[in-house]
Amino acid sequence: MSARADVDRGALLCALVLAPATFARNRFFTLFTDSSARRTRARAAQLRTIVRHLAHDNPRAEVTELTLREDGAFLLRYGIRRLKLKRTSVLDRLELSLVRFAISRRTRPGSEPLAAPLQVTAEDRGLVYATIAKLAERLVLPPALDEKSAPSTGEAYHPATTSGDS
Repeated sequence: MSARADVDRGALLCALVLAPATFARNRFFTLFTDSSARRTRARAAQLRTIVRHLAHDNPRAEVTELTLREDGAFLLRYGIRRLKLKRTSVLDRLELSLVRFAISRRTRPGSEPLAAPLQVTAEDRGLVYATIAKLAERLVLPPALDEKSAPSTGEAYHPATTSGDS
């Protein structure tokens, strides 16, 4: 058995933005044979870049515009003056919430406060949590990753300690 291709795309997007290594393309090969999953993976890479630009302290990007469009999408414009970089992205509601949520997880204590449009709200957190919860509804893990198919030793599982932050 392998990961099915009918996984909720919003949930997959959240997972790929927040923890990109969790769905490695080689391990979940059948999942990424679907074109919409490949587009989701590419969009997650774009959103991670936006998060990196907006959460980085030196030089921090400056948001020049965040507006709601008539079609319900959000227009985000930002730039990094020192690099002469300007970027415009159109985000849906989930993507904006996901960007705000990811930025809130990357900002370090004592760093310069975020611009008001980038502050994560309770609504943003709720949307991200509810969306990522959908991931478990249809996902079928490969046998090597599925705890139900793993051989049981009868002992409690104790993960190995790792160095660095995780």
